[in-house]
Amino acid sequence: MKNSKYVGKIDDLPLVDCSDFILGAEKRIVFGPDRFGDAYVMRCFTLEPYSVAPPNRHPWEHYALCIGGEGKFIVGNTEYDIANGYWMHVPGNISHIFWNTSDKEPLVIICIVPKGGDVNPFTTARPTHQECSF
Repeated sequence: MKNSKYVGKIDDLPLVDCSDFILGAEKRIVFGPDRFGDAYVMRCFTLEPYSVAPPNRHPWEHYALCIGGEGKFIVGNTEYDIANGYWMHVPGNISHIFWNTSDKEPLVIICIVPKGGDVNPFTTARPTHQECSF
C-alpha cells in the first residue's frame, strides 16, 4: 500500500453517517475493505448520552468492545451493564441493543462484523419489534 498510514487516532477518521438507524451517534470505519482488510469491518460507534442503537437482528455474528463510557447491552432476553474494558459477543439472528445510560459521557463501542455486515440493519435485515425496557 503506497503512502498508507499505518497508525492514527480513531477520532481523525472520517465520519460515516449512521443517523438513519442510530440517532445521536457517530460512526467511523477503523479497518475494512478500503482500509487494510477485505474480510471484516471494524467500526467505532460513539453514542451520545442516552443514545440507543435500537433492537435489531441479522444473520451475521459480531464482536464488540467498550472502550469508553458506560451503558447497557441486551442480547436475546438478557440485559448486561457494560463499561470501558468490557467485551460483548452477538450471535447471528439474536436481537440485540446497545444504549448509553450516562447523562454526561459518550459510550464508545468498537464493533467487528464480516464485510457484508457493515450495513443499516433496518434496510437489509428484519428488525425485531421488541420493546426496550428503558
